[in-house]
Amino acid sequence: MGLFDKKFCDICGEKIGMLGNRKLSDGNMCKDCAKLLSPFCDDRRSSSLADIKAQLQYREENKAVLRAFSPMITIDGDYKNIYVDTAKGNFVVSSNKPGNWDNENPDVIPISAITSLTLDVKEDRDEIYYKDAQGNNQSYVPPRYEYEYDFTLKFLVNTPWFDDFDVKLNNFRVKNMGSPEYNRYQQLAQQAMNALGVGTMPMNGGMGMNMGYGQQPMGYGQQPMGYGQPPMGGYQQAPQPGYGQPPMGGYQQAPQPGYGQPPMGGYQQAPQPGFSQQKAPASMAVNWTCPSCGCANDSGNFCQACGTPKA
Repeated sequence: MGLFDKKFCDICGEKIGMLGNRKLSDGNMCKDCAKLLSPFCDDRRSSSLADIKAQLQYREENKAVLRAFSPMITIDGDYKNIYVDTAKGNFVVSSNKPGNWDNENPDVIPISAITSLTLDVKEDRDEIYYKDAQGNNQSYVPPRYEYEYDFTLKFLVNTPWFDDFDVKLNNFRVKNMGSPEYNRYQQLAQQAMNALGVGTMPMNGGMGMNMGYGQQPMGYGQQPMGYGQPPMGGYQQAPQPGYGQPPMGGYQQAPQPGYGQPPMGGYQQAPQPGFSQQKAPASMAVNWTCPSCGCANDSGNFCQACGTPKA
């Protein structure tokens, strides 16, 4: 047969017009019959005439199944929606709403036929330039980029008529990882996986549902127990003028009963046995401090507390 010989459809028998032939592995079909095939069928050219006739028979039966299809869950993408009938265990992918499927005849697919479901996030980047004094594009150092993303659910299924198909969730490319739009399509993908009971989210930066995202880890920013807490009974009062000051770097410990105040800059030594502690009245001037016990003395050549001679 010549190249321009008239051809007839091996399905309906009608003459095939110019540019209207759809080749099969062992025959021809017209474009009108080809429209009746599943939209997910992508191996028509390698299919035999017997395979195509069997698929067309399935497509007629699908119309009756579709009329009984009652979606309980809907995942609304920008381009296509996923409708899930959890009671019957089926789902439909369509850009039309239920009730508007007569001309489309979308496949009713058993959920059990899904062998794999993954979210594919395609990242594209374009370098950002600045203009130099001559108006030429120059790269930043280091280079700067603008990122855009596409979100696609990739199905692998076990059916006689097709074994894979994609469902793109966004119409327009999404900018900025982590933006509200970016997170929205991630959530749509997760909703589809939850409804179908199968699926894997990608594991990389910015992916995933960020469960707990923005929450502080347990104990984050909290003071450890006892940190900066007042001592039992409350904070101590500042020492009175004329008495020992706290050593550099922190508060002193309360002196033990019967012991004198610590000398300036350090803690006191215990007084010698047999001597009682005495304090100089606050109104009296302090002339010298005992080098032995640290007692403040107003006058005299011997310590009023321990009797040590004045140095």
